[in-house]
Amino acid sequence: MNSDGKHLIRVRTVTGQTDYIDDDITDAILNGSKYERLRVRRHSIFDQSIPTKLAWQSVLLLALALVAPITLAYPSAVAGLFPGGEPLASSPTVLMPGALVLVLELGTAVGHVAVAGAILRDESALSERRMRQLLSIEEMASFYGFVGGALLLGITLVFFLLGFSGVETLQQYSPPGKQGPFDPSGTGLSVATVSILSFVASGILFAVSRYLAVKLD
Repeated sequence: MNSDGKHLIRVRTVTGQTDYIDDDITDAILNGSKYERLRVRRHSIFDQSIPTKLAWQSVLLLALALVAPITLAYPSAVAGLFPGGEPLASSPTVLMPGALVLVLELGTAVGHVAVAGAILRDESALSERRMRQLLSIEEMASFYGFVGGALLLGITLVFFLLGFSGVETLQQYSPPGKQGPFDPSGTGLSVATVSILSFVASGILFAVSRYLAVKLD
């Protein structure tokens, strides 16, 4: 057991030396709450704690906030492709997957926080069935937040980074008579708005993750 009270597993390395590693699963089973014990026994790719998940979501939103700095670095010829020639104030079609990322991450973060709140309010009064229901809600929120959110974030950043490839390349994605990636989306949601909201939301989620890390410890 280390200085933090976590259990260690003794392992032998390929060189024959003995080393110790943290065993988070054993620690959760022996020292964790009933909810933590159920969580680590549940086979899922999203078996991280809620504070960790919220911290990851804050990173995804911080990455989304990069759309504004990216557009500011565009050459003038590429910037001219945006509605009005002002990338930050425009609402291009390519921004729409990013807007969905913002909605997904905020929505699923609310789901994660709601589960954590239910546990903090009165975990001892929750039945095992209710805890399993909460785990299902948490897992669904994690799936949409990380799988769906990361996929849409990747699409958004890739298309925005295409702006550095030059006007000729971008025109290939704007066939005559069809809507191109930098044409108006019609939503009125600007690049600056999405970037600022993402940055602020990222900071809030990270702060909440640190708060819950202390409360759920």
